[in-house]
Amino acid sequence: MSLLQQVSDMLIYMHLALKEEATMVVVDKETQIVLNYLPGKDINVGYKKGDRVHPDDQNIHIALSGRRADVYIDASVYGMPMNAYSYPIVENGQVVGALGFGKPMNKERQLEEYINTMRNMVGVLQNKTHQMAARSQQLAATSDQIREQSERALANSAKTNDVTKLIRGISRQTNLLGLNASIEAARAGEHGAGFNIVAQEVRKLSMQTDESTEEIERALSSVQTNLQNLLHNMTHITTASTEEARITQEVSDVIETLHDVSTKLEHFMKTMSK
Repeated sequence: MSLLQQVSDMLIYMHLALKEEATMVVVDKETQIVLNYLPGKDINVGYKKGDRVHPDDQNIHIALSGRRADVYIDASVYGMPMNAYSYPIVENGQVVGALGFGKPMNKERQLEEYINTMRNMVGVLQNKTHQMAARSQQLAATSDQIREQSERALANSAKTNDVTKLIRGISRQTNLLGLNASIEAARAGEHGAGFNIVAQEVRKLSMQTDESTEEIERALSSVQTNLQNLLHNMTHITTASTEEARITQEVSDVIETLHDVSTKLEHFMKTMSK
């Protein structure tokens, strides 16, 4: 039995070894006749046993000329992309035929499309994440500034509170001075009547000043309470903003890793399809 016939008889086992996914053909060089042909599960180039080789079947004709072939066939030819390989069958130093394979690339192309889609989505996520990270950092910086301003305002209100205490002290001393003047005016009798009126007006002004000072102190106390609450809230906001910026950066790092993996996967798929 010739080697060419042996290869033809073994074709079914090679087909099974390739899980019947590839299309396979054995061709006699002398007659240009197909000795055996097995279509793949998803692809069929249209050969039948006994057919002549198509004149435009570059893959088989390269092998019949004694060279190995590796040809990519576009989906427009057989309905799906395919990598075609062929090997010359050599007996006693002469090329007697060709063994051809056709491996469908539809799954690889579909996976490549998925990878490209994923890379595009990753690119969009990268841009959005970078924007989020920048805004989080800006928010954290702004929160720090507001917190510092609140601290200064609280310190200034405390100083103002010291001033009102001083005014209250002066007011009480003035009131006491007015009281003493009224007492001395009463002792002076008619001669101190005019002075008594002045002393009473001084005491009245002192009491009004004291009341106004109390109102100012109450307002300052309310401002200080609000500032303390603001400072407390801004501290929480600053902490949350810093944490958000950190998490956003971690997400960005994960997306960068995903982008690298998709690039490596695309390169791997191109290597596998060769």
